[in-house]
Amino acid sequence: MTTATHPATGVLLGPNVKLALELVYDTADPWAVRFTVAGRTWLFARDLLASGCNEPTGDGDVEVRPDTGGDVSRMVITLSSPTGLAEVAVPRGDVESFLDTADSLVPAGHEYIDWAIEWARLTGPAAA
Repeated sequence: MTTATHPATGVLLGPNVKLALELVYDTADPWAVRFTVAGRTWLFARDLLASGCNEPTGDGDVEVRPDTGGDVSRMVITLSSPTGLAEVAVPRGDVESFLDTADSLVPAGHEYIDWAIEWARLTGPAAA
């Protein structure tokens, strides 16, 4: 399987602190993206990230939207958990480039699971 990693710099809204972040796409889980910020990794749908480029989307722990504060060059990813909420502004160009890379690996709508591999993983010997 193939993994695409895209490092970027975002801004934690509120205190306006710059943060290193990382977007990861793995063809082994073709519907998902991993978003790592401040040492925490969030796993959510690639479609959620793509839809959030154009309109507010998401309901729950992860919401994605274009920046409604007037800066069209960025998007906002809102992450919520029982311990708090964070809004991270991410450069739109970085997100779009990442999605283009993911789409070049597995075009949206052409995701699949190799059930033989998954079954072997589930029923095989436990890792030591």
